[in-house]
Order: sequence, then C-alpha cells, then structure tokens
Amino acid sequence: MRIRVSLATAAVLCCAWSGVAEAKKVMLDAGLYTEYSNNGTSIEFIVCGSVGNSEGCYGGGGLGPLEQACAVLEGKPKQKDNVITRAIYVLDKRSSNAVPITLNVFTRTDTFSSDYVSTQVQQTKQVPLGVTGGPDAKCSMAANDAFIYAGTDAHNRVVAIDKKAFTLSTTEGDDNVQSITADDRGYVALDFGGGNIVFDPQGNELSGGGGPADMVGTRNAWKP
Repeated sequence: MRIRVSLATAAVLCCAWSGVAEAKKVMLDAGLYTEYSNNGTSIEFIVCGSVGNSEGCYGGGGLGPLEQACAVLEGKPKQKDNVITRAIYVLDKRSSNAVPITLNVFTRTDTFSSDYVSTQVQQTKQVPLGVTGGPDAKCSMAANDAFIYAGTDAHNRVVAIDKKAFTLSTTEGDDNVQSITADDRGYVALDFGGGNIVFDPQGNELSGGGGPADMVGTRNAWKP
C-alpha cells in the first residue's frame, strides 16, 4: 500500500518537525549553575559547571551596592548566537524603615566560546516601590513572565512591577503581607494573613478569600 502526500501536506509536516526541533534546542548554559551568597552590601554570585570539554568555575560578579538585600529572582534567559542575557532582580529592604524598599535590576551577560564562558553584570534599573521595610522586616517576592510582586511584613501593600515598562500597581490587604508565592504556570498568591488574593499570569485579579493561601511549585518546597 502506497501513501501519497501532497506538496502542501509535506510542507506542513516539514514545518511541524522543524518547530519541534527548534523547541528542543539546547541552551548554551545547559551545563552551568549559579551559586548566590549575601556579602553585606552586595549579593555575590559564581558560575560553575561545564562548557564544551572544560569544567569548573568560570567567574561571577557582585550585585550592588545595596543596603540590605532580602530577596533575589532571575529572569528567563535569552540566547542570541553565542551570548545569553538574563535579568536579575534584587529586593533591598533598606537599613531604615523610613525610606521605601527598592527593586534593583541587573543584566547579566554570558559570552560563550568552545570551552569557556565569560560573565559580565551591570545595574540597569533601581525602582523605589513606595512601601516600607527596614532591618527587621521580612521580605516576600515572586514573579511570572509579566510581573514581579514584592512587599514586606511591615506594610499591607503589595507592589506589582511590570517587567517591560517598570510601571507600578498596588494591592492592599486588611493585614500586613505574610508571603507572596507563585506556581510554575505563573499564578501568584498574595497572603495577608487574614485573607488572600490570587492573580493570573497576565496580572488579572482572579479571587480573594479569607485566611492564608500560598502557591506551590515543582522546585522549591513550600514551608507551611
């Protein structure tokens, strides 16, 4: 039995297979990992793993200056030719509860050769968030592809930061912020202790309820 395939169908199949192959493309940093540590007025990081036929630690950098860093998030990596860039977001709760906490945005650039990677980092934004923190405050921060949500338990307001425009919007609870968590699909829960509010990946408020509620992901455990 012979199966005849038209040119149009063949083209569709070709494009479909091409899309699958492209989706499975391995990133240049697939063999690398990054370790972070707090160094007082900065966050230090070091890049280790393997590139090509080499392995070890290839370098790193510092994210600062800061007063009191309290939360760190990485953005999604973007690869073009032999270069990968990603944003790193650092929340600074400040050393005084009389000044607003800030979101510090850094751009990390990794340039790959056959057996080596060089890393550079520079600060690109510093965004005052208009809510208070201070040395005794507990910070919360989570993100999806579109927004970063940040706050502290010294305030009842969570700030949503648009990742592209860096515009701010706020959500207030009846009590101070207890936690901000996200799941793998980008749903975000704001926990105010006495109540919670859930947002979808596009930043739309979905629901509010009484009592605490948090999201759970597949990497880091939720601690009840």
